[in-house]
Amino acid sequence: MGREGTGSGSSIFYIENRAYGVVVKGKKILAKSIVSSVGVPTTFMKLIPQSQQSLVSKYIDIMKNDEEVASNISLMSMFVGIDDPDSSLNLPKSNYWIHESWDHDQNMSDYRSDQFKIPAMFISFSSAKDPTYKNRHPGKQVALVIGPCSYQDVAQFKGDRVKHRSKEYVAMKVKWEEMFKKTLLEHFPQLEGKIEYTELGTALTNDYYLGTHKGAVYGLAHTPKRFAQYWLRNKTPIKNLYLSGQDCICCGVTGALVGGYLCAYTMTTSALLHTAYVWS
Repeated sequence: MGREGTGSGSSIFYIENRAYGVVVKGKKILAKSIVSSVGVPTTFMKLIPQSQQSLVSKYIDIMKNDEEVASNISLMSMFVGIDDPDSSLNLPKSNYWIHESWDHDQNMSDYRSDQFKIPAMFISFSSAKDPTYKNRHPGKQVALVIGPCSYQDVAQFKGDRVKHRSKEYVAMKVKWEEMFKKTLLEHFPQLEGKIEYTELGTALTNDYYLGTHKGAVYGLAHTPKRFAQYWLRNKTPIKNLYLSGQDCICCGVTGALVGGYLCAYTMTTSALLHTAYVWS
């Protein structure tokens, strides 16, 4: 008898411990092999039905309780709309990393003791990199400011309704947004009086819109203990279900690329071994 996850989202469709496809908005899509690249926590905790999670329950427990494996550091993103009617701001195409000091260990220590002591920020102007942007959106520019966000700082608000979270959460966002804006203006004073719009999202925003786990857009924690987990590999305990992406290797574009390559290799090798066995 076939089973699937409950709810309106996607899930794995399986029969007798073997994955046969996915369910998307109630529609079954069958396939010989299923590859998940949304991350190990999301795959094991959300896509695999609870009745089937016994196959991966010990791994779920590790990711839930061990912060050395499940990342506790997420990112906040502030999106900025800028008025530039005469195209005079001369915004850079380069990306900027801004740190409190060169002592990064101390920066992180200060941040852990005070959530408003942001240790580093990333600033980028995607509109300046796009040669077609001025024609498509004349007189306008956009910026992105990113900084770390500890999931513990916002976890208490995860049960609140999106866009209707508590006053305490909104106050925290406002304070972070002011800090981000201050740093942006300190390094790019030509933006004074030109900022028309800002919107900041936290780790909870990532979970809601991106489907992340604890807001970790870069996947599992990058610690020695995480890389010692033998089960973090492309093949899963559920037959026909494979993992791809950065959680199988390491974070970033390169990690995701190599994770995809190894997943394809694992699937090909498994198919060849099965063919050889059947032929013999």
